[in-house]
Formats: sequence, structure tokens, C-alpha cells
Amino acid sequence: MENRSPTDRRFAVSLGAAEFSVEPGQSLSIPVTIRNQGSEDVSLTISVRGVPGVWVSLPSSFVHLMAGEQREVTLTVQPPAFPKGRAGRFSPVIRVTSQEAPEEAVEVSCSLTVAALELPGRIGMLLPATQFSVMPGDTISLPFVLVNRGLDADMFTLSVEGIPSGWVSAPEASISLAPGQQREVTLTIEPPASARASAGRHPFRIQVSSQGVPDQVAEAACTLSIGALTRFGAELRPGRVDAGQPARVVIENQGNVQQAFTVGWESAAGDVDFEPAEAQQVRVAPGEVGQVEFVAKPRSRPFLGGEVNLPFTARVETPDREIENLPGEVVTRGLLPNWVLPTVGIGLLIIIAAFLLIPGLGGEEPAAPPPEVPATEVPAEPTEVPPEPTEVPPEPTEVPPEPTEVPPEPTEVPPEPTEVPPQPTEVPPEEGAPPEEEVPPEEGAPPEEGSPPEEPEAPPEEGGGGGPGLGCLPGAFGLVLVPLMLRSRRRDRSIQDPVE
Repeated sequence: MENRSPTDRRFAVSLGAAEFSVEPGQSLSIPVTIRNQGSEDVSLTISVRGVPGVWVSLPSSFVHLMAGEQREVTLTVQPPAFPKGRAGRFSPVIRVTSQEAPEEAVEVSCSLTVAALELPGRIGMLLPATQFSVMPGDTISLPFVLVNRGLDADMFTLSVEGIPSGWVSAPEASISLAPGQQREVTLTIEPPASARASAGRHPFRIQVSSQGVPDQVAEAACTLSIGALTRFGAELRPGRVDAGQPARVVIENQGNVQQAFTVGWESAAGDVDFEPAEAQQVRVAPGEVGQVEFVAKPRSRPFLGGEVNLPFTARVETPDREIENLPGEVVTRGLLPNWVLPTVGIGLLIIIAAFLLIPGLGGEEPAAPPPEVPATEVPAEPTEVPPEPTEVPPEPTEVPPEPTEVPPEPTEVPPEPTEVPPQPTEVPPEEGAPPEEEVPPEEGAPPEEGSPPEEPEAPPEEGGGGGPGLGCLPGAFGLVLVPLMLRSRRRDRSIQDPVE
């Protein structure tokens, strides 16, 4: 290729400026002027290097110029926005080549700075953006270019102010740069997913200080926007509540913005009533706890039964339609416990058994057996005997002298009392004495020997006031009196036999 001076070339290329700057996400127009200095037409090709090709665009990469014609071509540079775009310094080269003679070409270069913020001075900083956005719990990287514009090598220290230091991390705290050297440094910011990372704009500053010249500090002002986090926790206290007792829904706002929560209640079976019946709304600040009280009770209470659990659900809803259901139970009981009826039944059985068993325990005979007791048959015999004593008394009046012959008889009679214990109480009449008239026994006194037996009393009815054992007295009296009466009758006959 033959070297020619600019005046000897057939075409010339020039730029409007030597230095350009553009912010990531924005576009930059660089005017390129091409002039045909020859006497013949020329066809040219335009190309750019030194920057990513995707950043550059031209109306057309081919230009045809007539002799002496001059044309301006606009070169557009548009780096991508952050976070895809990075800050830095670039040296783009624009090359114009003749299509007829490819070895004939003209190149021009310039300086291109891509940054949202450029700090001049001995410590240079190039930032791709000053506005950063992040969600709580997520991580964002902040790359920037650090430039040593001094004449000596230096050590630079990084720091961040305005946000908690625990949120920020860097690969290294100190960076060494030679004169004119530049280096990309990346800071990482990770706000926690809690109320401590409140939603909104948080201004902060990135500071770079020189260890060689401590009084020189470069500071870049930035803003960190933290998104809204809607997160909450809800709990029903207590989970099992007695009917009519107050319960509450406790809500903890775990997000970073104030939230309005709607709290309602429902029973799938429709057997539980709530007070208040309408849904309630409560506002809770970030990191705070709110609560809503209510009363749940059954619509109807069972008459008989033990513990009954009626399920229901407490619902907590956010404006973003985020819902959490809290299951619970209402504990109710019947008006009468289960043990009441068995206890009453057992008590009735005990009372009935007492009425049936107490007469037997007190000495009374059963209701059925009394008619079969011999005592009821024995009294019939004394009813025939009483007339005989009425005929016997006149006999002694007819035979007065005979009592002198009777004395041997008493010697035979005494042994009888030994057989019948009640007879020793009787006193034998004196010889020649008229027989004593029979005196009716007093009421309640025991009958005398030889007297007709009294009519047996009717046994007391069951449950009557006769007292224990009274039902057996007639039978006992009959068994004792009948033998005595029979012995008395035999004795009277033995007395009469000698006279005859």
C-alpha cells in the first residue's frame, strides 16, 4: 500500500469531536464527515471497531461520492442499560475503505466514556447507574470502574454509607492501581427479607479514599430502591375455645410495608355463630403484631351429652388476595352430662330394692307365705274348746266332800310344769275351795292357763306400721297356747274321772 499524505488521498474522514460520553441505556450520535477529494467518483465502506458491534448502528455501511462531493454520516452508539451494560472507557476506531482499492483506507479514532456518573480528579469513578432496585432477600451487584489518574501508584479503600454495612460485601476492601490504570470493582448489596429492610428509596454513598493522599476522597451519591414485601404470619389463640369465651386472631406483619388485613370467620356446617358476625379489618405496621378478638358459640346446645367439638375457620386476607385459613374448634357440652341418666337409673334401682328388701331384713314375712303359716290354722281349734270350760265349773258344787280324796292327784300333776315352762306360775287350788271365777285378762296381758285363746290378730299388711316381726306374733301365740289348753283339758278330765 502506498503511503500518501491526507492531501494526496482521494477521500478524507473527520469527526466532530475527539471525546464522547454516553450513559448506559442511552444513545449517542457521532457525526462522521466523508469528503471526496479526487476527480473521480468513489465508492466507500464504513466499519467500526473498539466497541461491541451491537452497540453501533449506521444508516448504511456503503457510501458513493461523486468527485468533490462531501457527505456526513451519523454513527449511533447505544450501550445497554444496567445491569447488562457496564461502565468504562472505550476507544472506538472508524475505518473508511475504498471498494475499488481495498488497500486504500482512512481511520479516525475517539474516546468514548460509558457511565451514568463520572467523577473527575485524581481518583476517577465510572458508575453504570446511580439508581438501583432490589427486593428484600434478593442480591444486586453494583459494578463500577475505578481509575487512578495520579502520577504515582496508589492503594484505594472502599466504603459504603447510608445503608447497614451488613448488607454490603466486596471482593476486597483495598485495591492497588498503577498510574493511569483502571479496574472494575463490584459491590454486592443484599437487604434482608424482613421489616428491617423497609420499602422505599434509601440514599447511600460509595466512597473511595486514597491511602497515599488521605485527604482526597471520591464520593458517588446513589439511591437504593427496596421493593415492597408482603409477608405475614397468623395464628388462632386458642385453637380450641370454649363456647362463649373470647378468642383472637394474632397477625404478625413480616413484610416491610404497612398492611391492611381483613379477618373473617366461617363454619362449614353452619352450626357456629360469631360475634361480631361481620369481617373485621386491622392495619399492622412493618414488624408489628395486630389482633382481632371474637366470640364463637354453637347455635344450639345438645340436651344430653358430653364434650362436643364444632369446627370453624378463621380467614386472614391481604389486599393482594393472599389468604391464610386458620382451623379452630368450639368446645361445647350438653345440658346434662352422659352420666346423669345411668346415675338416676341406678338410684331408682337402689330405692326399689330397698323397699323390697327392708321388710325382709326387719323380720316381716313375705306377702305370699302368710296364708300358708300354720298359725292361721291352729287358732281354729281353740274356737271349739272354749265351750267346755263353761260346763266344768258346776261340777265341784255337786261333789263337795270329794276334794279330800283328790290330794293324791297333785302329786301326779307337778311333773307337768317341768315339761311346760309357763305352768309353774299357776297355783293349785286349795282343797275344798270353790273354783275361782275366770277373770278376763287385761288388754295386753298374757292369757291365763286354761282360758280360751284369743282370736289371732290379722297380720299387718305389707308396708303397714306394725313394726318388724309383728306378722309372726299370732302364729307364735297359737303354738304356745294350744298345747297349754289341751293339757288343761286333760287335767280337768283326770279330776272328774275319780268321782265317776
